[in-house]
Amino acid sequence: MNTKYYVGDFETTVYAGQEYTEVWASACVELYSDEVTVLHSIDEQFEFFMEQGCNIICYYHNLKFDGSFWLSYLLHDLGFKQAIEQNPDDIFDTHIIDKYKMKNNTFSYNISGMGQWYRILIKVHNCYIELRDSFKLLPFSVRRIGESFGTKHKKLEMEYTGVRYAGCEITQEEMEYIKNDVLVVKEALEIAFNEGHNKLTIGSCCLTEYKKTLPDEYFKNYYPNMVEYNIDSEKFTQENADSWIRKSYKGGWCYVVKGKENKIKDRCFDSSSLRYAMSSRR
Repeated sequence: MNTKYYVGDFETTVYAGQEYTEVWASACVELYSDEVTVLHSIDEQFEFFMEQGCNIICYYHNLKFDGSFWLSYLLHDLGFKQAIEQNPDDIFDTHIIDKYKMKNNTFSYNISGMGQWYRILIKVHNCYIELRDSFKLLPFSVRRIGESFGTKHKKLEMEYTGVRYAGCEITQEEMEYIKNDVLVVKEALEIAFNEGHNKLTIGSCCLTEYKKTLPDEYFKNYYPNMVEYNIDSEKFTQENADSWIRKSYKGGWCYVVKGKENKIKDRCFDSSSLRYAMSSRR
């Protein structure tokens, strides 16, 4: 089945005395197209995706924000169920169902223990709607993306505060602001996609690029799959080497020291993980 790629964005209500927050405008634009669709509610956005009759992948530049509205809509408005399997004897023993085993009108999501949102996967009418976080690929503000990538469209300004609601009239000024927000990110994603960088995160893209620089079998020899290495079950509670070392993995920023660019080093040290490993032994 074909897949269409979009960039989407929500505008939500902000005004004095409001009792709840709702989506009053929703925009989306297909990659490699400049035709922006502006809708008046999250319900209209969902209907638009279903009308395409194919799989959808839509990027939101801050899925933690926009995704919270999607989860609320799926659970409370549509009554969709989470795609999980639960052990009837243990309410805490649950597992996410494989994508291809999901039933219609169900959804799953990837949110880390640190509160990082990666994607939401929805199955409806035998099609998948996958909502991804473009910030994981382009970790900059929309304004900075326009400046850094030299996009044709740029971030505009709009007064956020005002009495608005789902289905309200959208002014021409608001329309232009909403359109530009998705067009800036769309242009930058097109540049990334043209370079083959269409993974879920920029880290995954970098790893793929690194693998391309290595001779055949080099990566597997020097970076073996630790899941395949069993460990002594009498000494350790973990099943394999990967499970044993997993908690030592920590993310962080990596910078090149000025004056040391393009120089091959014999070895390097990850001091963040090293500190964690040393503290774990105490």
